[in-house]
This record gives sequence, structure tokens and C-alpha cells, in this order.
Amino acid sequence: MLDIEYRRKSVLDHPFEASRRDVYDFSEYLNTLVDQVRFSGINIKLREIDIPEGSEDRNDVVINGRSVAEILEGLDLVLPGSKSCGNCSGACGTSDGCGGGERDDLEWNEDIIEDIPDIIFKNAVSKALADSREN
Repeated sequence: MLDIEYRRKSVLDHPFEASRRDVYDFSEYLNTLVDQVRFSGINIKLREIDIPEGSEDRNDVVINGRSVAEILEGLDLVLPGSKSCGNCSGACGTSDGCGGGERDDLEWNEDIIEDIPDIIFKNAVSKALADSREN
């Protein structure tokens, strides 16, 4: 069983440009992911909890009682594919990866949960599921 809580204010505390998604888009992302996980036969529940405006708390995701940061602590995340960017064979010969000037796929501002890359979030969900099955 996976119990996911998205604790959020109605808007980001940071400029939109600092994040991959805004609060609405991240909510949609979570709902889509939950549907995909549920479709694969895993029991999962998503709750969105409103944080009052002006609160010192920041937006966060908690899975089975642990924050994403706690779940990811100590994990060595590696993208599938090449060592450079994960999107090609690695034979492209570019020194800065395939994205040109874009951020690395594993780079994110950990103070903004909405900025978390898809592959990192899915690793957190997978680890939380594995941890729940061990208990």
C-alpha cells in the first residue's frame, strides 16, 4: 500500500521559473502517476492537503509517512542509457549532453517539490513501495 500526501499551498513560494511545474501541474502529474500505479495493480491513495497561505511550511510530498527527501537519502540515482545524458547512445560526442543548455535530468531545487524530475520522483515511489513490502 502506498499512501501519498501532497501538502501544498495554492501557489508556489518561489518564482515559477525556478520550478518544472506549478502547483496545479504537479497535482495533475501526481494524479496521472497514481492512476498508472493503480492500473499496474498496486494499492495507492493520493490525498492533497491544503497548507494555509502565509504558513512557514513549504509544499512537500510525503509517502507512507516519510518525505521524499527522507526516502531518497542515500540512494545513488543513475539514469538509464548513456553516462552523458540518458537520451542517446552516448556516441553523439557532445561534452554538455544532448540538452545543450538545459538542466541535467537529475538536477532539481530540493526546496521546491514541484521541481522534482520525473525519474527521481518515480525512484522515491518505488523505494517507498519496496520498503512497505519489507515491513
